[in-house]
Amino acid sequence: MADSTRWLVIGGGSKAGVYRTCPVFPCGRSTPPLPIAIECESETEARSLYRIFQPTLSKLSPKSGPSDILTAFQHSDGIRNFFPNGTRDFYAVVIGAPAGIHRTRTGAENSKGSFAYHSYRHTQSFWEALAFMVVKGQEARMPPLLTSTELAEESHVSLEEAFDRNLHLGSSSPTLGTTTPTDSLRSSLSHDWRHDDPVSPPRYAPEADHTNPHASSSATPIVYIHVRNLSSVVSSQHHVTRPSLEATAQARRLGEDGAWYVLAHGYQPSDIATIVQIYRRNDSKESFALQLAALGMALAEATYLGDLIYL
Repeated sequence: MADSTRWLVIGGGSKAGVYRTCPVFPCGRSTPPLPIAIECESETEARSLYRIFQPTLSKLSPKSGPSDILTAFQHSDGIRNFFPNGTRDFYAVVIGAPAGIHRTRTGAENSKGSFAYHSYRHTQSFWEALAFMVVKGQEARMPPLLTSTELAEESHVSLEEAFDRNLHLGSSSPTLGTTTPTDSLRSSLSHDWRHDDPVSPPRYAPEADHTNPHASSSATPIVYIHVRNLSSVVSSQHHVTRPSLEATAQARRLGEDGAWYVLAHGYQPSDIATIVQIYRRNDSKESFALQLAALGMALAEATYLGDLIYL
């Protein structure tokens, strides 16, 4: 990793903070579960991760044991989903110097030093790496990677399923009468008509003339979703399209309302990732909106998205 890497130390009272190099803490099963050092790709990532952990850590007492800490972390969607599963490598070193969650195999291997029982786990799940550190590598004390509640599809509607269900559209493509699409019609998914014209209602395409035998041949399919980048619509889908797993994972970092917004408006994973990065490095919705506007998003839309995320 480049020199921009930083180490975030969570827990441990005054030892908590962001470091250029990883501090060395006592390791082994007899040591307390906190503090934990986490290697980050940048100072920005370290700051963002700290903000995610802080509300949960502030509720723990200095005497909290591994089970209490695991329960608290497990109940935080922000902690569990900060890094989408399968997108990063984590090496949880529980016996080594320095101990902590490394991001490269080289770093994990180099931590062996003179330890006779050097121990680490490689995983692409941040939650698994974090839990492994809390329980000090004791497999019998590891929590489930997925809880029974998460596995019960009957009682849990995924974001993708809810997305499809609430659009109330089937796989067929109903048609509208022939019209010339305008810019305002194309961007109807991302703009509130009341902002454009406080008096006039939105304009819809006229109904198809079913008495005209030639009308059906010129009918236009209803658009299911517009695919867009930060500045414009790049294509339109006329069939039912589910958000990709990558897009959904990225969107969840914006909270439920923010996730619904970016998925329903057809933003692609790379653009959602950009929105997430801007969100993480800004504490106010005003600066968040201005930075998105600088990348091409309409300021009114960026402000509305900020209202959803910074509730």
